Amino acid sequence: MPEGIPKQKQPKAMPALKRVNRHLGGMNMGEVDLDVTPIMNVFIVLIPFLMSMAVFTQVSVVEFSLPPAAVAGAAGSDTAMKSLDISIVITPEGFQIVGTGRKLDIIPKNRGHYQFDQLGELLKAIKFQYPSQKSVVLVLDSDVLYDDIIKFMDICRESQFPDIGLSGEIQ
Repeated sequence: MPEGIPKQKQPKAMPALKRVNRHLGGMNMGEVDLDVTPIMNVFIVLIPFLMSMAVFTQVSVVEFSLPPAAVAGAAGSDTAMKSLDISIVITPEGFQIVGTGRKLDIIPKNRGHYQFDQLGELLKAIKFQYPSQKSVVLVLDSDVLYDDIIKFMDICRESQFPDIGLSGEIQ
């Protein structure tokens, strides 16, 4: 070194590990904010979807009741004459309307389909004779399709028989 220049004291070099620790130690880490916008967008879409599905499940409910129990001693009363125990026996071959003491002929399927229009006419005629009658029992064979059962129930409701019972025994 030249003589006219004063010697400066040179700092010693630090090892690599100490440099990294020293650099991070001097840095002030602030709080990190989480971005929750994407998850909020998912919930904004998911909640209305789930609420709309709840409405659809209510629409598909079909209400029915059990068959009426036989009451002993009511045969002599005047109200028993005005009411009728109506049963519709449904088999894969056709259907038959059975009432208290009466039995109509079986109405066979036409080209593989039940004759729902004829059923509606018969039920309306029965309703005209017995206006206070509100219940009907569907006696089902195990081979009858679910869609056909629902159609029978709809025809009964259209014919002013709102109380529909289901039975699985064919006598």
